[in-house]
Amino acid sequence: MGKSLKDLDTTEIEKKLYELFLPITRKINIPDFEIKLEQADIPEDMDVYLSKWFAYASIAFVLILICGGFLASLFPASVSLGTVLILSLIALIGISGYGVFNPYMIVGSKITSIKINLPLVILGMSSVAESGAPPEAIFSTTIVKGRNEYLSTEFSKIMYYIDNLGISLLEAIDLVAKKTPSYELRKFLLDLKSNIESGGSLSEFMKKKADHARFEYKLMLDNQNKKADAFGDIYSTVVIAGPLFIFSGIMLLGMVGSGGIGGLSISLLVVLGVFVVVPLINLIFIIIINLVG
Repeated sequence: MGKSLKDLDTTEIEKKLYELFLPITRKINIPDFEIKLEQADIPEDMDVYLSKWFAYASIAFVLILICGGFLASLFPASVSLGTVLILSLIALIGISGYGVFNPYMIVGSKITSIKINLPLVILGMSSVAESGAPPEAIFSTTIVKGRNEYLSTEFSKIMYYIDNLGISLLEAIDLVAKKTPSYELRKFLLDLKSNIESGGSLSEFMKKKADHARFEYKLMLDNQNKKADAFGDIYSTVVIAGPLFIFSGIMLLGMVGSGGIGGLSISLLVVLGVFVVVPLINLIFIIIINLVG
């Protein structure tokens, strides 16, 4: 469970700010989003989290509207109220959207990071196991060395359950395995739990896992290189060359005296392209990379 508003370590002003949309967000029930918040290690309850981001979006909307309106009154020929309103709405929707999709992006980054770093961490854990250390030590040693932020966080949960809640090692492993978004980590933890329950040799188990991890890591590096080449070509074509052709076309229309496209002026089209289309394309590209891994 996340933290309610009264449990957050915030100032009174921040709490008042976060309360603005609570009457609305408390009526929202999205179980999958709550799970993503927990998997992303975001401490707030869903209603508090959404209310906070909706408040940020509303503040940005008002500030842009006020500042833009002031500039429009000073420079009416350069800044129109319509453009200011559009930018304010974009900020409102963009910040709200970021708040909603942020947990999904964090979880995507977490899954990718664990998948990449788990083989290396297993190699280190295997060395600890071969020294005859108890199962708890392979987790605590990994946390101290801090090879990976997300893996250290997951293993810290295991040690927290054991040291602070008095839960057994097997129960702690099972809890973390059920909650982690990483399939690879879940499989490793459940296999480790089965080995401990059956009384098998921990060092032999970790040695086999280490050998398999070396093989998997080599395959993963090859796949990552292929994906990097493919995404590099796509990015160059869609994100860099595409907008350049579009802006060139818009500027040509402006040079020949066209009034615009679809009732929109050339200047407004350029503003929308620079501040909306290009950032949106880059954001979509980043999300795709995080999800594909």
